[in-house]
Amino acid sequence: MIKVSDKGLEDAQKRLYGCKYGAERAVKDALYRAGTGLKTDAVSETKKRYHLSAARIREALLFKKGGGGAGLHSVTLTARGGRKPITDYKVTGRGEAIQAAVKTDGMKTLKSGFLADKDGKKVVLWRPQGHAGPVRAVMSPAVPQAVKNKDTAAAVEKGARERFAKRLDDNINRMLKGSWKG
Repeated sequence: MIKVSDKGLEDAQKRLYGCKYGAERAVKDALYRAGTGLKTDAVSETKKRYHLSAARIREALLFKKGGGGAGLHSVTLTARGGRKPITDYKVTGRGEAIQAAVKTDGMKTLKSGFLADKDGKKVVLWRPQGHAGPVRAVMSPAVPQAVKNKDTAAAVEKGARERFAKRLDDNINRMLKGSWKG
């Protein structure tokens, strides 16, 4: 979430005094422009930590911008989707020597796990109780869980705050120079 401080708004209003709706327009445009980079940052930061394709992350993210009454504006990035089979991440091995990695910290051996074909797709199955128990598919975390990881979220928010501050300053300077086209 990008928070606009009172000090930042007061500074914008002081610098754009006399320009009708200048501060509101500058903040709104800076907020929306900073928001467009949220999705890109979320994809790149998630890829740094998880073995997921950018396309799979992108399809799970939804970017919304909305205006509210009384000059309230917002941008929202939400992630949606369910758990995926572990084969959507990184899996290697044959037979019962299966290794998988969800995070980029390395491969882990799946005990009692094996590869099988199900409807023409490779899936990793395992027996929770050894060789005699029922067979279950190995599932991985959902994309929203990966995006909401505290390190990923912190990096995305930091980038959004920096982008917003830069955009706001650029918008104010453009308005003051008279080259504003927004």
